[in-house]
Amino acid sequence: MTNKNVCLTSLFRGKLSRMKHYLATITAIIFWSASVVGTKIAYRSFSPLLLCLIRFIISLVFLHILRVMRHDDTRMKKEYLKPVILSALLGISIYYALENIGISLTTASDASLISGSYPAITALLGYIVYHDRITRKQSLGIFISIIGVAVLTSYTSAQVSPLRLLGNILLIIDGFLWGFYNYLTQSVTDQYDTVTLTYYQILFGTVMLAPFVLIEHPSVISVSFQTIAAVLFLSLGCTVSALMLYNYGLSGIPAYSASVILNLMPVFGVLFSFMILHETITFRQLIGGIIILAGVRMSIRK
Repeated sequence: MTNKNVCLTSLFRGKLSRMKHYLATITAIIFWSASVVGTKIAYRSFSPLLLCLIRFIISLVFLHILRVMRHDDTRMKKEYLKPVILSALLGISIYYALENIGISLTTASDASLISGSYPAITALLGYIVYHDRITRKQSLGIFISIIGVAVLTSYTSAQVSPLRLLGNILLIIDGFLWGFYNYLTQSVTDQYDTVTLTYYQILFGTVMLAPFVLIEHPSVISVSFQTIAAVLFLSLGCTVSALMLYNYGLSGIPAYSASVILNLMPVFGVLFSFMILHETITFRQLIGGIIILAGVRMSIRK
């Protein structure tokens, strides 16, 4: 085989590998987009933070069983404990606590619009804290995708109540937490496989989430088949599968690119609303989705 053929083969394999990581990340985003429907159903029986704790406990049990089946007894090394614990604290415990409280205080439109700023926040953190370099094309992609989110989630102006403002502030803080989670997780993805890393993140995250649940005064109203199915979907699909897929994605693509793909969540959210909740897709939402896709493509393309 000639050197030229070897180079072409290596280039093809490299592109194929990157494609797998991008597809894994996008699949995780699809799970998280569908979690809105599951969460609404589960809230009929469980208070927000209690639902988070139950979701993480079920996920942890499943991952433990999976590790036993794989004969995986990998221990977390001391030198990697700090980034893993920090990623669990910021990206799981505090992130989900603030997200659930924030969404309960503000509107879905506000929450979707604010989540569109997460890639920009991640890029800002990368530039200031981790000294990443961002090209003009990538910056333009972020700007275009945020415009798409604004078009997709725009609504008529109304007076903002103090509680709604508080909810928005909590969701903005979540953007910074998610940015740190991306970089902290990526710093250890080459040290542990996806199952092991996700297991320890959820383990530490579950332990650190428990105090938040006590503050909430947890409550269970009534449990039905629908709410149980929703909790299982949130646990095994949106927590275990999505987090493992996202961590796998981070092992092969930049944290910045993975965060930009989060802008697809409003697009998939509209689709799930149409298919499951039978909501009408407006022309504005269609245009917003196209703009977001264009911005994401520009941001992640070399």
